[in-house]
Amino acid sequence: MTDAGFALAAAYATLLGGLTYNGKSVVLYSLQAPDNAVAPYIILGPWVSVPAGTKDSFGQTGEITLDVVTRFTGPVSKKPATDIANLATALITPSPGKTGLSVAGFNVVRVQVVGTRDMPQLSDTDTVVRKIITVSHTLNQV
Repeated sequence: MTDAGFALAAAYATLLGGLTYNGKSVVLYSLQAPDNAVAPYIILGPWVSVPAGTKDSFGQTGEITLDVVTRFTGPVSKKPATDIANLATALITPSPGKTGLSVAGFNVVRVQVVGTRDMPQLSDTDTVVRKIITVSHTLNQV
């Protein structure tokens, strides 16, 4: 059985690589953004999975998170993080039962956004508003 984590991260990089918001590129980082990252950006979290094979195939189910990060030095709004999250999820699941993800070496059986949560963070100089999207996947190895 092959772990789908790397192939899934590559599929997300391809799908979300050209994402823009209000004329700005929304860069996708894997696992961690650099200290000098300019918001808005998305951090692709780790792939957490369990085997879900059958007697005829190797399969995996699991979740991955997308962390949409926006930053404000003046008035704060949840709207940009929500708008970017909506753009990303529209690419991931363009319609019920469909996905924009193509994962090399795997058949994508199911992709579903299973939750979102807002996480504001205050500092001495600015406010970071994050929106965490949790996406569930069922994949079968080809």
